[in-house]
Amino acid sequence: MDEHLLTAVNEAVQKKKFLKIQYQTELHEFLTVTTMIKKVGEKEGQLHLELVTGQEIPFAQLVKVGDVASDKFNSRDFTCDC
Repeated sequence: MDEHLLTAVNEAVQKKKFLKIQYQTELHEFLTVTTMIKKVGEKEGQLHLELVTGQEIPFAQLVKVGDVASDKFNSRDFTCDC
């Protein structure tokens, strides 16, 4: 379990603030939304985020919440070497 990312998610829920959430879809597309996280809960044995829009995102598909990135990625993944 990615403790840093989970802490960032729980903090965002408590503070009720809008932030940028990056995640991967089941088709491995990277998407970014700016929204609030309504709640975090378990569904089918997995942790899920429910956004205020009603959309649900599995915790395992999160890439970045605010400035906190998942342990699956390193800081170079978020730079542009153009």
